[in-house]
Amino acid sequence: MHGKTVLVTGATAGIGFHIARMLAAQGAKLIITGRDTDRGRAAVETISICAGNAPVDFFPADLSLISENLRLASEVAKRVGRLDVLVNNVGGCGPGSRMETAEGNETTLALNFLGPFALTTRLLPALKRSPQPRVVDISSSAFQMWKRDPFEDLDAKTHYVAIQACAHAKLLGLLFTLALARREKGVLVNAVNPGMAWTPGTEALTREAVPAWRFIWPFVRWFQRRSSPETAVRGPVFLASAPEASFSGRYLAGVKAESLPARVRDLATQDRAWELGAKLVERGPEPSLQGAPS
Repeated sequence: MHGKTVLVTGATAGIGFHIARMLAAQGAKLIITGRDTDRGRAAVETISICAGNAPVDFFPADLSLISENLRLASEVAKRVGRLDVLVNNVGGCGPGSRMETAEGNETTLALNFLGPFALTTRLLPALKRSPQPRVVDISSSAFQMWKRDPFEDLDAKTHYVAIQACAHAKLLGLLFTLALARREKGVLVNAVNPGMAWTPGTEALTREAVPAWRFIWPFVRWFQRRSSPETAVRGPVFLASAPEASFSGRYLAGVKAESLPARVRDLATQDRAWELGAKLVERGPEPSLQGAPS
């Protein structure tokens, strides 16, 4: 990874932090993002020290907003010119009650689908300047929990359940990953389910977010607390850096490729997810660089 530039979103804590730390230790030049500037600076210092004073940059951004994803992409491309690896780590399950972003999108959909779509597609020119660019999308087995049409109730207004909103958004995100892999043959694009890990996002989960677990909640929390982020990052780091990960359009659980359901493999469904993302991102506001954090 020496000489390669890597962007890891949401890397001030949790799985993203450990992905960034491990890639920096391999010699990569890291760019990380987060909402909180103080936490960002602390993460930069820790990652750099752990990797022998490796170069690490921090870009503050609220990646639940389409405009912030577009701004970030523009600023990163301007800063580095060429991007070798993009790790879309931002995401996760929302709170027990439905919320919307300042742009009017359901928050879970924005974090897990619209944001990564906007960031990745806008960064494609910078990625294509790399001799072997890679996109790693952090997914989840939760996508299998959405049994309905992927294109209905996008705003989760009919009956909001946090884990179902997450499952829906993760399914759309996975469909986008597969569509991107087909469209961009020169870019290695894959999704990975890192598995359970005790992170700030996991810690923030509530009984209300996952009603099916309410009767076994103490056991679930006991299991979650014993799941290591350091172990969970093996799959993402493998896809981002391993020479043998020279494939595209796959879904991994850890470091093992898994087959996907027929409806996820359906090319028309993948294309429809792409068209949906493009439509919603185009509808969103363009970034204003005036007053933007640098």
